[in-house]
Amino acid sequence: MGTKTALRAVQGFAIGAGLLLAPLAMAAGHAPTPKECAAHPTNPAVRGGCIVINRASGNCMACHVIAGTTMDGNLGPALRNLRQRYPNKQALFQQLYDPTINDPHTAMPPFGRDHILTKAQIREVVDFLWTL
Repeated sequence: MGTKTALRAVQGFAIGAGLLLAPLAMAAGHAPTPKECAAHPTNPAVRGGCIVINRASGNCMACHVIAGTTMDGNLGPALRNLRQRYPNKQALFQQLYDPTINDPHTAMPPFGRDHILTKAQIREVVDFLWTL
């Protein structure tokens, strides 16, 4: 293989790898845009971010500040540094599934217990929140 052919192969791989990693970059540290959600992302963290910003499902920004959203609420804590606040993804999953276990008087709805979101959707939301 000549030098030019090898260079093209490396460039092609880098471009292909960049396209595969693009959904991860979109989700890291901020909510996806409605346009990104309309593209039906395959990355679970991006899909979770789409649930978070969807007013008909998660609607998390109604109560929380979330990087990348413009209509932030102030009822709940800002959604950032969640890796430090929760020891693992399962603890965060449980908080979303039924927050009344930790605080019986919480204003946060029990997304899993009340069948607002499926377990699979909650796992995707956790994947997204873990990027914040």
